[in-house]
Amino acid sequence: MFLWGRHLDGGKKSYRAFISYSQQDGGWGKRLHSWLESYRLPAGVAEELAPSRRLGRFFRDDEEMAAAADIATLVERSIEASESLIVICSPRSARSKWVEAEIQHFRRTGRGGKVFAVIVDGVPNSGDPGTECFPKALRAGADPDDPRALPIEPLGLDIRKDGRARACARLAAGMLDVDFDDLWQRDRRRAYARQRVVLAASTIVSAAFAALAAASVFFGIRANENAKSAQINLTRFFAERAWQRMEEGDALAAARYALAGSRLSPENARSYQAALGAVMQVSGESLPSLVHDGGISTAAFSSDTSRIVTASSDGTAKIWSSDDGRLLHVLKGHDGRVNFAAFSPDDSQVATAGADGQVIIWNVSDGARVLSLPGSGAPMGMIAFSADGRRLAAAGNDGSGMIWSMGQKAQPVTLSGHTDRVRSIAFSADGRRVATASYDMTAAVWNAEDGQRLHVLEGHEGRVYTAAFSPDGKRIVTASADRTARIWNSQTGAGLHTLKGHKLEVWSAIFSPDGDLAVTTSVDTSAIVWNARDGRQLATYPDHTLAVRKASFSPDSLRVVTASDDGTARVWTARTAEPLATLSGHSESIRDVVFSSDGHRILTASDDRSAKVWDSGKGRLLLSATGHDREAWYAEFSPNGERLVSASGDRTARIWDSRSGELLVTIAGHGDEVSGAAFSPDGQHIATASRDKTARIWNAGSGRQMLVLAGHAEWVISAAYSPNGRQIVTASADNTARIWNAADGSLVRTLTGHDNWVRGAAFSSDGLLVVTASEDETAKVWDVSTGEVISTMKGHEAGVGTAAMSPDGERVLTASDDGAARIWRWRDAKSLATLNAGKGWISSAAFSPDGERIVTANQDKSASIWDSGDGRLLVSLSGHADAVYGATFSADGDRIVTASGDHTIKVWDVSRVMQDWPRLAADACNLLLGAHGRRFSQLAIDADPLLASEWLDPARDVCEGIDGAASIATLRDRAGLQPETPLSR
Repeated sequence: MFLWGRHLDGGKKSYRAFISYSQQDGGWGKRLHSWLESYRLPAGVAEELAPSRRLGRFFRDDEEMAAAADIATLVERSIEASESLIVICSPRSARSKWVEAEIQHFRRTGRGGKVFAVIVDGVPNSGDPGTECFPKALRAGADPDDPRALPIEPLGLDIRKDGRARACARLAAGMLDVDFDDLWQRDRRRAYARQRVVLAASTIVSAAFAALAAASVFFGIRANENAKSAQINLTRFFAERAWQRMEEGDALAAARYALAGSRLSPENARSYQAALGAVMQVSGESLPSLVHDGGISTAAFSSDTSRIVTASSDGTAKIWSSDDGRLLHVLKGHDGRVNFAAFSPDDSQVATAGADGQVIIWNVSDGARVLSLPGSGAPMGMIAFSADGRRLAAAGNDGSGMIWSMGQKAQPVTLSGHTDRVRSIAFSADGRRVATASYDMTAAVWNAEDGQRLHVLEGHEGRVYTAAFSPDGKRIVTASADRTARIWNSQTGAGLHTLKGHKLEVWSAIFSPDGDLAVTTSVDTSAIVWNARDGRQLATYPDHTLAVRKASFSPDSLRVVTASDDGTARVWTARTAEPLATLSGHSESIRDVVFSSDGHRILTASDDRSAKVWDSGKGRLLLSATGHDREAWYAEFSPNGERLVSASGDRTARIWDSRSGELLVTIAGHGDEVSGAAFSPDGQHIATASRDKTARIWNAGSGRQMLVLAGHAEWVISAAYSPNGRQIVTASADNTARIWNAADGSLVRTLTGHDNWVRGAAFSSDGLLVVTASEDETAKVWDVSTGEVISTMKGHEAGVGTAAMSPDGERVLTASDDGAARIWRWRDAKSLATLNAGKGWISSAAFSPDGERIVTANQDKSASIWDSGDGRLLVSLSGHADAVYGATFSADGDRIVTASGDHTIKVWDVSRVMQDWPRLAADACNLLLGAHGRRFSQLAIDADPLLASEWLDPARDVCEGIDGAASIATLRDRAGLQPETPLSR
């Protein structure tokens, strides 16, 4: 037997790693084992490996010791024969005594540094037994027998974020002691090379078919059709490119590929529609871009939110209507970059500050220049009005600050004392004091009336980038290159709290409007929210991939939006960092972000020469309904979409207004958990299923009980109406499903044949069939009239939780604890597609009303939307704090309701994923791409063989010919830009 790898103890080991996991996470154990044993390292990494470039063998108990007589001994020997230990971390493994023992035994072998944590669920180091995913032994000292040993921080690789490819690469780098970045880049180049090979092969095929087409003149063969088919296959790669770019976070490029592909290959329309719908869904909704000919450094709403001002490196500022994005005025007067722009508190004027040293005041009503304020002549950066509008302050690059009294001709007050650039300047709420932040590693507090320096805030060990007052003016928060933020007493200058948590420079810090919180942003790609009263860290906003430049609170202090160099802005719950929306319509760094004063809109400004107004600070999440005291197991819309019903472990079902989230009716009467609930087709009644072994029918208006369906011997897990409302089917832990008369509650038929719990049952759209899902790992289709089994679908490797018929009655959808959902052709029990995104068990799955989409409810706290044709994952809906147990579409397909273990139900707008092509394409062109985003650059064409083959012209507009898409010339004219010349194209 070949023994693999390099070893810390100088000997050879039989296994590259021992995989430790709770048996409840067996699906993840099997999946990771398969991934790692099939992973091949790219050339140039760990050349001493066997020629196959595989990592070697990995020990997993199900695979290696099924026939062992002494399991404990075999486990210990296998651990000792393994180079590394991989722990699959979840709240289950954190409570597992076997996982604990395996970690301790591995640590005692003296190889504690070779422990790798792969997080599949839960929260690391939360301290909460319900969410903690790290076993105690994983966080203990290197020597478990020495209580003085310092704890080891394991490599916490989160599979939910890293995905399969990156997870394998990170583990490989750690196990082989090689540089991850080098390995990952080689891995990506290898993957790209494979794509090019496939593309080249398709190109050769296309050329071959074209040659055959020419030869058909002589040989009479029908090669024209073959050449056309090859071309269609080739251009289908545009859809694949769109998916790749979306996964990389480049929404604009993804949209370009989808739109270009639709022009080249109308035959692949469905693929492009699915890709573009997903792009528009994840990008968020915005008005047409507000564009300049240079990067936009700042953007701001007027206090009444009716107007927007933007400042750009193109030497102009612009005033826009925030209602429709219409350009109102171009403010020209600076000689060079405009660094900052701000509205006066009464919205009558705009002040701009430029690299030319000028501060200029403009009338908002007509855009006329009012006056230039005298300054020091040094470039001016940030400016700020006092709350009463009587004063204006500006920060100078020469280390000075200036304060002007508006409406007076007196010379400005100069703030002298800093020895390096003043980066930010801000008034207290009463306008009496000013705070400045400087590159000289200090901040300062000044008297706004006479410029006297009141306090120097010393203590930072690097440049101070921002200084901001609390709403009551009693505190100041500063952000510094020394990786900290600090909170100070603004009246004494004394330091109150040092906010330590970032790993790199802290670029900004602000207080929430209520003064209770502070948020900091950093080069380390994160933002952190803090308790501003005591300096405690509350939550981290983690998902950006590049530096986070700025953050802004909503007016009610409940949400935070962060802006990053990765080109996205993200919206979060302020205190808990739950993601609410990702706004991904920019192609370069976002420099500025702010909520409107009413909290309904968000404004972003980017280096990509555009600013965007986003329609909703809540993104795609429409509402969260709270009120259940335990898990929400299931929820669905009423037939008219106006109401929701939810079923909960708190023994109730509840009816809600689906638009406002208002609780309308509480249905109480069951003696145990309510696990299922369903509206009748006319919306007048509700059927519920309970652990008390009954199903019940209720009046949906009053919540009055009408009938009890008694007869099952165990838990009734689900209940569903037939399409005509005359029958109800229930699924039970007594291994049966039952069909009942909905009018009088009499039993019509019992469906027997499953060998374990029946967890779900539903009628076909014509009511002639029932499909059931069982813990026996099968789904069955039954004839309602006879109770006979027509088809049995086998293939899942764990219990099947739900099963549903497609609207056309031809397919069955199943969801399983094995982490997959499957689409079947039920007549011959053939599996057509497997939906598996590595999200843990899938609790439920449902078709959209048109059968084109599928939604699944997942263990990883998300719901996922899939294409029902090819099983491709389109969009994930994240925001719950616990596993999602139920997810269903509204009757029009535009919304999804989810039910979660976090006790809440949430409603999501998914209209973009369902939208038809004409509206989708027009909005992508006008709203997402705009004037600057509708062409592939020459660099992009040179870098992609697909573009080089099929889309050679960088002047070509991907939106040309699309109904409703304004031309680039029209969009430029609307934005006040000069017409393009052929050379500039």
